[in-house]
Amino acid sequence: MFGRMNDPAAIKVLIVNEEGQYLAGTAAHWEFTEDRSVAKVFDYLQDHVADQIRLVRRAYGKVWVAVRLDPSETFEFCDRCGGRMSAVEAFFDGQQFFCTDCKIHSQPAPACGPA
Repeated sequence: MFGRMNDPAAIKVLIVNEEGQYLAGTAAHWEFTEDRSVAKVFDYLQDHVADQIRLVRRAYGKVWVAVRLDPSETFEFCDRCGGRMSAVEAFFDGQQFFCTDCKIHSQPAPACGPA
């Protein structure tokens, strides 16, 4: 239900539940949170958000809405975990963008022994 949003014309949205919480997490573990900064950003068309919202309403009786992000809210997305971060927080290793947590985990362990 999620994908990359490299298309500048893409409509980027957050999904909000009836309690005003934001959908966050990954395809393996979705959850709702009060923290907007960790909310998953979806591409409205590519991720078939309207279809997903209709499915949730039919299957579970829950009302979710897609809230459009202002195009000026630019973020980078971690290529490892998919998390959203400001461009200032992003680490680019020459091939991929990483968030702080994934940057730490992606670096090789230092060699042991005498130098």
